[in-house]
Amino acid sequence: MGAAESEARKRAAEAAGRLLRVGECEVDVDRRVVSRPGAEEPRRLTLKALQVLLALVEAGGRVVSREQLLERVWPDTLPTDDVLTQAVAQLRRAFGGRGEAPPYIETIAKAGYRLVVPCCWIEPAATPEPAAVPAAPAPAVPAPIQPRPAPQEQAPAAAAGTGAPARAPRRRIASWWPALSLLLVLAFGAGAWQLLNPRTRANGAADVAAGAPPLQYQAIAATALPEQGPALSPDGSEVAYARPVRAGGPRTLYLQPAGDGSPRQLTFPGHGEADDLPAWSRDGRRIAFVRTGGDGCRLMVVAAAGGGEREVGRCEGEDYAAFDWSPDGRALVMGGRRRSSGQSAPLRRLDLGSGRWEALAYPADGLDTLPRFSPDGAWLGFRRGTSLGDLWLMPAAGGPPRQLTRLRGDIRGWDWLPDGSGLVFSLVKEEARLYRLALAGGSITELPSPPRGNPVFPEVAADAWTMVFGIYRFRSGLYAFDLEAAGDGTQPGEPVFASSGVDLMPAVSPDGSTLAFVSDRSLAAQLWIGELEHPQTLRAVPGIVPVPRNPPVWAPDGSRLLVIGATGSGGDRLYQVEVGFDTVRVLPVPGVPAFAAWTGRPDQLLVGVDGSGGSTRLVLYQLPEWRELASLDDVALARYDHRQDRVCFSRTTRSGLWCADPALQRVVQVGMDAPVPEQYREWLVAGGGIFSTAPAPGCATGWSEIGAGAARPRCLSHTYAVASGSASVDEAGRRAFLALPLEDDMDVGLASLASLRRGASR
Repeated sequence: MGAAESEARKRAAEAAGRLLRVGECEVDVDRRVVSRPGAEEPRRLTLKALQVLLALVEAGGRVVSREQLLERVWPDTLPTDDVLTQAVAQLRRAFGGRGEAPPYIETIAKAGYRLVVPCCWIEPAATPEPAAVPAAPAPAVPAPIQPRPAPQEQAPAAAAGTGAPARAPRRRIASWWPALSLLLVLAFGAGAWQLLNPRTRANGAADVAAGAPPLQYQAIAATALPEQGPALSPDGSEVAYARPVRAGGPRTLYLQPAGDGSPRQLTFPGHGEADDLPAWSRDGRRIAFVRTGGDGCRLMVVAAAGGGEREVGRCEGEDYAAFDWSPDGRALVMGGRRRSSGQSAPLRRLDLGSGRWEALAYPADGLDTLPRFSPDGAWLGFRRGTSLGDLWLMPAAGGPPRQLTRLRGDIRGWDWLPDGSGLVFSLVKEEARLYRLALAGGSITELPSPPRGNPVFPEVAADAWTMVFGIYRFRSGLYAFDLEAAGDGTQPGEPVFASSGVDLMPAVSPDGSTLAFVSDRSLAAQLWIGELEHPQTLRAVPGIVPVPRNPPVWAPDGSRLLVIGATGSGGDRLYQVEVGFDTVRVLPVPGVPAFAAWTGRPDQLLVGVDGSGGSTRLVLYQLPEWRELASLDDVALARYDHRQDRVCFSRTTRSGLWCADPALQRVVQVGMDAPVPEQYREWLVAGGGIFSTAPAPGCATGWSEIGAGAARPRCLSHTYAVASGSASVDEAGRRAFLALPLEDDMDVGLASLASLRRGASR
């Protein structure tokens, strides 16, 4: 075989099969999974480790210098040498080594690395016919679905993720996109970041099953401006999304072909207004959207062909969330929280003829979002809860809902398959991934990952097996702010423990000397601890995979940390870290913990655990027997004020802040308007006061005392909104530490779902 023909065959195999043989191991490049003979389970690689491997493969056994690898894999950054060392170490662990076999990757002193085993691309074999997709749901409401692990692997481990609901109630601030996009990162508060840990997988969702259907992805809107909220026309031919007209300019809706083609502006908001959340009517003739600013918050409808913008209703309380058209096209159904004690449930219906809202008739009290009608119009699905969310289903006309999944995770958008046989959803744990849920049988299958970015907000065309989704990319750093200096938002913070990765969830010790935080600077999610005045003390704590939902919590004496972490099975767990020794032990909390706090007594602990209907319950435990002493329902996050000996907390269903005595018996509301439910983590306790880091007019990250009346808020940053839940302050209230974005962008991706269709051949 000639060199040209050999190269052509290699390229064809690389493009089609994406399977690479390295020594005795097989690497699935799209899934970033290494399968090794004799290993109990495959090992997942981080994206950076995979890129290092591909560079070594291309070198064909020649030495590749460290400088070349750093330039190729970490371009336009200033990475430390250890990131490459960690990537190579992860590759060696994945490839393993049996008996006296030589190492797969050789280190050449003062030169670099080279691959010392043969490697080749595996040409794709003929793929078998897939199993038939389960039939559409029967008239009876399906039973709750339990995730099933792939037959050849163990049940997946819990990992990172949570936060405010994707496309859920929006923050009422002038600059909405920066605030929302940061929610996507966390657990990253919320939102979605790429902490890639090879030993953790999505909690409750199955790993990729053998013969998982192939998907081909492409980016169809990828400018320097953030494109968000993509929506497909029913026939799958056009995509609507929101995008600023120019950098820093107003958001408007754009329409473009679902493939090659230029976008055209669809809506024209007035001065100070912005358009968001496009949603197609079932007949494909109209697009509904939300317009904010100017005259308040309004629901609008525009012809898909352009023109004829008209208001169809006002937002209740100036809040808005994701919505869907009713099957008959006469109403919009919106999610959110229950707005008053007289409202029967959170989901509500806007009649387009009268412009009036009415609550749907079903029992609920909490936060229900992301409503979606089934293709036949018979069912209405929605997400219940926030960081411990699940999908629920009820008849479209109303009635008792039934739980559809038991993920207890951060679901970032979902939609029905066109034939109603199942769902596609995005779930954030160690990173955002797409999954298919089959209603018949309840199996959950991980879909192949896009080559870059986190896939969120999937939306499927009603009449075509085509999906659009958001491609989210994020990188953040830690910054310190002097709270005793002038707070006009013009002074930049001081970088702390800088890296080229994602740094989140800072927690400063009570005396202000030591910082703990979560980072992927080692190419895996880890807890890091270091003394601020002695950067050389920075180290990762082994034995724990932190869930970046809330920052670690310091004991009053600074000797220990409480950290929510992932385990191999059974959901998240609460860990105690002895700082200095860096030893880790699991605390046997009943239930799945969402947050924890020390109290004023060493024999008592506060923990937020699973409540009813997707909410979180605050429990006061007596140690060491873990006996429940008292509890409060609907607590989104609780923190202990050691100076005033009180427990303060926020809720997901109501705006405001509450404080209780240490026994949780007497509860007093101390803040009426802040934080709003969507910002339930944007507050801190320091010096006996309670402070908010939520955005303020003209300020992306503010600093104001809750309950201080008309006191003028300070501004820490005009430009950057703190990553949700990623703020900390020392006990004296002199210095604050924030995670701020370094890269923050959203593009629009497209994929055909033809391989998921009944009878499709792959």
